[in-house]
Amino acid sequence: MMESPGESTTDWRRITYLALLILLALRVLLLAVSPLNLYADEAQYWRWGETLDWGYYSKPPMIAWLIHAVTSVFGNAEWAVRLPAPFLHTAGAIFLFHLGRDMYGGRTGMLAALGYALMPAVVLSSAVISTDGVLMPFWCAALFCFWRLRAGKGSWVSAAGLGLAIGAGLLSKYAMIYFLIGIVLTLLIDRDSRRALISGHGLLMLGLAALVFAPHMAWNAAHDFETVSHTVDNANLGGDLINPENALTFLVDQLGVFGPVSFLALVFGLFAVRSQDEGIMGRDRWLLCFILPVLVIILGQAVLSRANANWAATAYPAASVLVAAWLIRARANRKLWFIVAGLTFVALQFVPDLGVWVRLILGLIVGGGLLLFAGLVRYRPSGLLWFSIGLHGVLALSFAAISLLPLQSSTSLGLDNALKRTRGWDQAAKDVFGIARSVGATAVLVDEREAWHGLDYYGRDRSIPLLSWRRYGVPKSFSETQPLAPPLDQRVLIASIHPGMRPMLRSEFETFEPAGEISVPLGKRSNGCPLSRTFVLYVASGFKPQVHDADWEAQFEGQTEFPPAPCPAKPETDGQ
Repeated sequence: MMESPGESTTDWRRITYLALLILLALRVLLLAVSPLNLYADEAQYWRWGETLDWGYYSKPPMIAWLIHAVTSVFGNAEWAVRLPAPFLHTAGAIFLFHLGRDMYGGRTGMLAALGYALMPAVVLSSAVISTDGVLMPFWCAALFCFWRLRAGKGSWVSAAGLGLAIGAGLLSKYAMIYFLIGIVLTLLIDRDSRRALISGHGLLMLGLAALVFAPHMAWNAAHDFETVSHTVDNANLGGDLINPENALTFLVDQLGVFGPVSFLALVFGLFAVRSQDEGIMGRDRWLLCFILPVLVIILGQAVLSRANANWAATAYPAASVLVAAWLIRARANRKLWFIVAGLTFVALQFVPDLGVWVRLILGLIVGGGLLLFAGLVRYRPSGLLWFSIGLHGVLALSFAAISLLPLQSSTSLGLDNALKRTRGWDQAAKDVFGIARSVGATAVLVDEREAWHGLDYYGRDRSIPLLSWRRYGVPKSFSETQPLAPPLDQRVLIASIHPGMRPMLRSEFETFEPAGEISVPLGKRSNGCPLSRTFVLYVASGFKPQVHDADWEAQFEGQTEFPPAPCPAKPETDGQ
C-alpha cells in the first residue's frame, strides 16, 4: 500500500462511509418524493418481477428478483420499484474504497469511492432501476476480491467471493463477460495474477461462477436462447458496418457518463502518467485490463453499427480508482489544467437538449472555474479530483431539482423533451382503460412497446387484457409475447401512437371504426411546439392476421392515417 505522511492517522474509512451514508439517504429521499413516472424499461422489469424465473425475454433475472423482493415488502409504487438502485451503487462505492485503499492508500480509496458515487452515470442510475445499476456492485466486488486474491489475502474466501461475484454479475447483465476478458489479460501480463488463478483458487472461482450462472443458461436452452438472441440482435451488425462518425459520438458520450474532467484525465493519463516504481505501474496496468478492453470493444461496436453511451459503463469502476491514483501522485502541472479546461469547454458544446447560448455559458463557467480552482490549489493535479467531485455534486443537485420541477417550470427551462419518457403514463392509462370499459372492450391493443409497458404498469389493476400488435408478424419484444386471438378479438379498443401503422392495423380486422383520441400534454419542445402523447382510438373486431412479407409491406408504403398537424417553426400567439 502507498501512503503519504500523516495518511495513517486519518480515518479514511469513517469519512468515506459517512459521506456515502449521507448520499444514500438523500437519494432515497429523492425517490420518495419524485413525481416521475416509470419509463418503459423500468415498467418491463417490474412486470418480470411479478413472476420469478431464471431468465426473461431480453435480460438475465437479477433485476426482476430484486424488484420482486422489494415490492413484496413495500408494494408497487414507483419509489419501491426503484429502491434497490441507490443501495446497489452505495455497495459498489464501498467495494471501490477498499480496493483503492488496498492498492494505493486510504486517500485514493476515498476519492475513488466518491468519484464513482457522484459519476454522472451513477447519479442518473441511482434514481432509476436499470441492469447497469444492478451489475455494478458485483463488478466492483469482483475487482476487490480478485485484487485480494492476487495480493495473497483471503485465500479461499477471496476466490469464492470472486466466483460468486462473477456469477451474480452474469445474472445481472451479460456485460460481465468483459470482466472475464480483463482476467485473461491480467494472466498474460501479470505474474501475481497467474500465480493466484492458475491454482486450486482459480478452479474454485470458475466452479462457483459456473454453478451460479448455469440455471440461467439451462433456462435459455429451454426457451430457444431468447435472452442470448436478443443480446446479439442489440449489436445490430446486419446493416452498414463502417460508421467512423460514430466514434466521435461515442467519445463525447463518455464525457457525460464518467464526467468531462474525469474522462479527460483518464485519456491524458494513458499517454502522460509514468512512475519510477514498477510495483505501482504494475497496479496501474492491472486496473487498465478492466478499463481498456471495455472502451475498445464498445468503440469498435459504435464504428461497426451503434453503441449506447452506457454500454461502456463497466470501464469506470476501475477507472475511478486509477484516475484517483494517477492524479494524487502526479506533480503540479499548469499545462494539464489548461488542456483539461479547454477540452471541457469544447465537450460541453455537445450537450444535447440545451440551447447554444446555454452551452456556451455553461462551458465558460466550468472552464473558467477549473482555471480559478487551479490557482487555488497551485496547479496540483489532485485538485482536479476535488473539482470533478464538486462539479458532479452540483450536477446531482441539479438533477434532483429538475426531477421535482412542475410542468410549467421545466417548460421554461427547455427540459420537457428530456423528461417526456417519464411523464403522462398514469393519466394515459386512466384515460385508455376508462374508455375501454365504456365501450365494452374485450382487449386493448397498442402499436408501440413503450406504450404497452407504460399502460401495463399504470393500468396494473385493470380487468381488461392489454396486448401489443406484432408489427412484424412474430414477437419482437416482451410486450408482444401474448397474441391477439379469440375471444379477445370480439371488440378490441386499439390505442395507436404511430400514424404509419394504422393502415396496416386496419387491414387485419374485419371492422375498424374510429373512436376519437386521447392526448396527454407533456410540455413543449425547445422550438415552442407542444409535446404530447396522443393515442388515436379505434374499435375493431374480427382479427385476421396477414402474412407480413415484403409484398404486404409494399402495399402501405407512404400511407398514414390521422397524422398529427405539423408544428410551425414559429408558433403563432393568440395576442392575449
